Amino acid sequence: MTVPLIGVVADRKSASSGAWVDIPTDALAHAYISALQEAGGAPLMFPSLDVHVADPDRLLDLIDGLFLPGGRDIDAELYANEAHPSNDPPLRIRDELEFALVRGARDRGMPILGACRGMQVMNVALGGTLEQHIGDRLDLTPHRATVGEKTEHPVAIHEGTLLHSITHDDEFDISSHHHQAVDQLGEGLIASASAPDGLIEAIETTDGSFCLGVQWHPEERLDPEGITLIKAFVSAARAHGRAGAPVREVAKAS
Repeated sequence: MTVPLIGVVADRKSASSGAWVDIPTDALAHAYISALQEAGGAPLMFPSLDVHVADPDRLLDLIDGLFLPGGRDIDAELYANEAHPSNDPPLRIRDELEFALVRGARDRGMPILGACRGMQVMNVALGGTLEQHIGDRLDLTPHRATVGEKTEHPVAIHEGTLLHSITHDDEFDISSHHHQAVDQLGEGLIASASAPDGLIEAIETTDGSFCLGVQWHPEERLDPEGITLIKAFVSAARAHGRAGAPVREVAKAS
């Protein structure tokens, strides 16, 4: 059985355990790791370091697909804006690394899946912009009712898109936690899902490659649409690995 390696960039957070309090930690919520593993992938986590930004190809050589998880807001300077007062303190090195990996993965035709912040990273990396606080224009409640708690709302999936071909649904409920949204689309991107208030809820490329971002958290609502989406991504990564990267085999247990 071929198990594709899935690259994921870690966030930097303070963590506490026992006597150790507020220790800077490169980490990622286990829900992402667990979902990728359940879908048949093997996650490979990268810390955000200058050496990786300078040479992202070394990381891309190791993996078959790139997964972009949720997290803090992107530095608004990277899409020529001043930061909104509600924005998170940015981790610029993570932004720069994920941008470099997105662009490099696109050059290779490597499958990409972005979730929440990950969709926004895709859009900005490809030249798009973000609306920094949708609560200034719309009711924020369906998208983020309380900081730290996810909410639910329906999304409409656009016909004729990759996303629709994966889910085979016209509409379903998603797990949501965001206050920013795609504004101007990046180069080569189209919207493939929307919320009842008109916000773009998914984006994808039009060149036939697997490059897809969703504004929600599929890892938090796996049954059925979440795991279907992640399995489709892992399957595309497996095919990419077979086509151009060394085949990695997992030995059967004796």
